[in-house]
Amino acid sequence: MATRWVLGALIALAIGAAAAPGAQAVETLQTGLIGSPQAGGWPYYIAIDKGFFADAGVSLDIVYVPTASGLVQQLAAGSLDVVNIGIVEPIHAIARGAPVAIVRVTGAVPPYEVIARPEIKTIQDLKGHTVVIGGLLDINRVYLERVLKAGGLKDSDIEITVVGATAGRYAAIQSNAAQATMLVPPFNFIARAAGYNSLGKMMQFAGDLPFGSTDVSLAFAKQHPDALKGFVAALDKAIAWFNEPANRGAAIDLLDKVMKGANRDGVEKSYDFFHEIGYFPKDATISRKKLDVLMDDMTSIGDTNGRVPFDKLVLPGFSKIGD
Repeated sequence: MATRWVLGALIALAIGAAAAPGAQAVETLQTGLIGSPQAGGWPYYIAIDKGFFADAGVSLDIVYVPTASGLVQQLAAGSLDVVNIGIVEPIHAIARGAPVAIVRVTGAVPPYEVIARPEIKTIQDLKGHTVVIGGLLDINRVYLERVLKAGGLKDSDIEITVVGATAGRYAAIQSNAAQATMLVPPFNFIARAAGYNSLGKMMQFAGDLPFGSTDVSLAFAKQHPDALKGFVAALDKAIAWFNEPANRGAAIDLLDKVMKGANRDGVEKSYDFFHEIGYFPKDATISRKKLDVLMDDMTSIGDTNGRVPFDKLVLPGFSKIGD
């Protein structure tokens, strides 16, 4: 099941642009985000609000999909043009021959915090309990392995269940269906304020691994290269805008509005947290070394059969590549 957020203002702009003589045609990108409005989508909301997408000649029809695997499946099938998901998802898809590619790393480091019910005090206390993660074949699973190793545990020491969206995972520990999970801002702050324990920021366990990426359908990239270029340029502007400390108040106001005032304090803490860890990378470069480390971790837990060739992961002639 997917939830659509129709961008009325941008659609109106597209109609107006199409009707105006000599105006630049506005191209709508079918865009997939996970779950519901949250801090990870901040650059998208900024680029919409500040007109960066409109200036680039594109608009977005945003679809919220419950799971990362669902997002990449829709991307591979051509139902979506671009998505923002955990970076292991495109790796899995490309390994299976799916026609998708990574165009930008949008999450340079893990934004998660390991959150547990009050009776769980340490990583070691997870033994014999249930941990809910986003997927058995996604970035959560890779991070969980790092967390377990840090506590001297194996996956056989715990039960693993799956709920795709952060809000759903928080609900699982609230209901005691699970006793621990990984939450991104602002849900980690909401959970801590409600009395749940932090077992550590994921940066402690997996700070060397990238988290998220913006990915594209190869068919869309081939048929609409200018629209894709404009989309990525607008996203770059939005990330630069977010990373400017002078914009803190406006960024907080925007996400608070998008989340319909669910928890302004959590939104404020999210902004500061993302700045502290350098979550949204200023540079769009995709690091070959970091992806290799990630794929080695995936291989070690039986998630993949070795590294996918790097040139198959990225968009030749478009993605910015580094060592």
